[in-house]
Amino acid sequence: IEILSSDAVKGNAAKYLPSFAQKAGSSLAQLRSSAANLPQQRVAEFLRVQGQHLNSRMLSTLAVRVAEDPFAKVKTMIKDLIMRLQEEATEEAEHKGWCDTELSTNE
Repeated sequence: IEILSSDAVKGNAAKYLPSFAQKAGSSLAQLRSSAANLPQQRVAEFLRVQGQHLNSRMLSTLAVRVAEDPFAKVKTMIKDLIMRLQEEATEEAEHKGWCDTELSTNE
């Protein structure tokens, strides 16, 4: 607390901290996801309009499927894999601790 309230540090927050704050706008991940989904959204909208125009249930169904996230299942599988790997790493760390304890008691 003394360091933060000293004269050497006073006023530097106004100078340096605003550069660390996130500016209004989108993050890189948001830009990638919206840019990647733009063609998909355009195709879905086109199919929806054509399905209504032609009164086609098949096109309307296809529009709904195209609008959905095609990688949802893959994302779920990756998250599950990461969780399993973390659990496995925890188990291995516990086992190593047990082995280290047994080795030190046997010596």
